This record gives sequence, C-alpha cells and structure tokens, in this order.
Amino acid sequence: MNNSSSVEQEKLLYKLVIQFLIFCQGSHKLLEPHLLRIGKRLKTGASLSELAPELQAVSKTLLHISKQSEQNVGPEDSPQQQNDYLLQRIDELLLNTAVPMRFQQQKARLRQRVKANPDPQSLNKVIDSAVALLLDIKEYAVAEQKGIDGFLSNLTDQLGEIEQHAEIVGQSARLTLDHRDQLNAQINFELSNIKDSTHQAKELASLKNMTGEHLDRLMLQLVEQKQMEDERQRQAQQQISLMTEKLQALETETETLRTKLKIEHDRALCDVLTGLPNRLAYKDRVEMEANRWKRYREPLSLAIWDIDFFKNINNSYGHKAGDKTLALVGQLLLNNCRATDFVARYGGEEFVMLMPNTPAPRALEMAENIRDMIEHCGFNYNGESISLTLSCGICEFTSHDQHDDVFVRADQALYQAKQAGRNQCAVFINEMGL
Repeated sequence: MNNSSSVEQEKLLYKLVIQFLIFCQGSHKLLEPHLLRIGKRLKTGASLSELAPELQAVSKTLLHISKQSEQNVGPEDSPQQQNDYLLQRIDELLLNTAVPMRFQQQKARLRQRVKANPDPQSLNKVIDSAVALLLDIKEYAVAEQKGIDGFLSNLTDQLGEIEQHAEIVGQSARLTLDHRDQLNAQINFELSNIKDSTHQAKELASLKNMTGEHLDRLMLQLVEQKQMEDERQRQAQQQISLMTEKLQALETETETLRTKLKIEHDRALCDVLTGLPNRLAYKDRVEMEANRWKRYREPLSLAIWDIDFFKNINNSYGHKAGDKTLALVGQLLLNNCRATDFVARYGGEEFVMLMPNTPAPRALEMAENIRDMIEHCGFNYNGESISLTLSCGICEFTSHDQHDDVFVRADQALYQAKQAGRNQCAVFINEMGL
C-alpha cells in the first residue's frame, strides 16, 4: 500500500472519529467525560494513535451502556427528534469552537444551513461539511504551529550569526590591543637604539644618519599600525552594522508574532456571539479567584444564570431571535455587575458570574436586582414583545472547597429555582440547612 493511500485511510478514520463525537455528544452521561477529552485532544491536533487509549475507554463504556439498555429498554425518540437533537449539537459545537478569522464566514454559512432544519438527505451533507470544517481548522492549527516552529528555528540561526559577528568584533579588538603592545615594544626598541647610537657616534653626520634611519622605521611602523587599525575598525563597524540590522529585523518579527499570538489568545478566550469571556476564560479566572480566596479568606460567591424557556424563543421566533437574546442577556449581565465581578458565557443559554468579596446573602440581593431588571427590560424582536426572564443559582465558597464543587452546588441551586417556577434566584442549601 503506498503512502498516499495510507494517508487517505487515516483521514477517513479521523473523519469517522469526529462524526462519532458529534453524534454521541449529550447522548449519555457516561460517555460525556470521554467525549470531552477526545474533543480537547482533537483540537490540539492529536493523531489517531494518540487517541487510541481514549477510544478504547469509549468502547468499554459503550459495552456497559449496551448491557444496561438490554436490562432497561425504554421508548426511543422519533427520527425527527433525533435529527433535531443532532442539529442542535452541531450548532452548539460550531458556536463554542474557537475558529480562526479565515474560517469565520464558512462557519457562519454552515450555521445557517444547520438552522434551516435540513431534510435527512441534506443533513448528511451538513455533517460532512462540519467535519470538513473541523479538519480544515485542525490542519490550519498544525500549519500555524509549524510556522511558529520555523520562526523559532530561524530565530536560533540568526542569533547564531549575531554571535559570530560579535566574536569577530571581539577578535578585532583583541588584535588591536596585541598590535598596540607590539608597537610599544618596537618604539622602545628603536628609542633604545637611538640612545646607543648617540653614545657610539663619533661624528654629527653619522649620528644624524643613524637617528634618521631609526625615526624612519618608527614612522613606517606607525603608519602601518594606523592603516591596520583603520581597517579593523572598518570591519568591526561593518559587523556591528550587520548585527544591528539583524537585531532590528528580529525585534520586528518577534513583535509581529507576539501581537498575532495575543490576538489568537484573546479570540480563544472570547465568545463570538456575546463578546463575553467563554468557558475556557472562566476556568482560568475561577482558578485565580479560588486561589485568592484560599489565601485571604475573603467571601467569594458563584452565580449560574439560565435563560428561561430559551428553546421556545428559538422555536417561536427563529434562531436569529435566539442569538439576539443571548447577546442582550450577556450585555445586561455585564453592564449591571461590579467592576470586580466576572461574567462569562458558559455555554448554550447558561452564564456564570464570579463575585469576589461577596457572601451568599449579598450575592442573592444583587442577583435579584439583575433578574428583576432583565424581566422588565422590554425585550422585543421585529417589533414583537418577547417575555424574557432568567433563573439563577448561587453558592458561596466554604472551607476545603474546590471550584468544581462550588459549581455543582450552584447548579443544584439553579435547578431548585427552575423547579420552583423559574424567574427567581436561589442559594444552595444542603440537607442540613447550611
């Protein structure tokens, strides 16, 4: 089998892995941890061989789920419900995937095709397009990494050249000192000869001749030394000029790369639709705030917001109305929190808010004010008024807490608020009433 055929088969297998990931996301809670890890590995450009251990774990989990299904058979969703769910998962995957600027239009067109509710035949084409887009993004990321590696290699070579130029300049300086010492020795020698000639000369004419000869040799050596130093200085200045040019070029390239990396980093931490920080940015921030809380023990609360009946807005008014709702809620949360608070879109219709130096009762008071303001904001779409309310779950960090534990408890409080009728805020209370 030739190399091209092997590469094509590997691409096909890679495509099937991504299709499997899309199909299975959200299908079973036991699969989710494996699928999330596979998704992260795919985004970093992991090969099939690197994914093998995780895929084997998925296989074992599927066997376990299959055995459970045989023991507890329930009604299956209709094909249309399965297609709708699959389209929703594809849309969420596209929305939450960090996409370079060159793929933004392609991503937007694909999301439009997803929201158009394609028929079963068109659905396969949408899936193929989504997989192709993700593969293109992966190849682009690999190419970008190669470009950075190439830049670093070129940087190493240029630094090596600069080091060589510096060594040449140093050698020139050392040669100048050596020749200066030789010249001083020669001058002392000639002066000594002049002194001896003065004592040995018996006639003035003879003394003049011998002195003149010594002085001529001294003058000749001085002229030669000056010419040699002038040439060395010229060469040293040339080497210094070359080093300066290379250093300036390196500074320009480094600044360009630094700017590019900062832009890409900022994009990776930003939710495209709302402009808020995304889940990845939240994870970075909550770790920092949790470490600060552990050190200073100032109160820290976490609030999870969820838009009530968001799917009804999408179904009744269309996905554009849903996008506008998400953008509006994001801005309202951001504009009505304190400068020290942190707001991010966690995913779907969920938002998170970190409130430093804020105990749970105070966090509840603030959340209620925001919830009431959003309820009465007068949201409308195409001139039609839309009811917009949010539910909120709040939990304060307590001793020995990890931020994941606090998130779970805040999510439980959110569930309590939903169960109690929505459009309200709830603080987590455990079974002991704490």
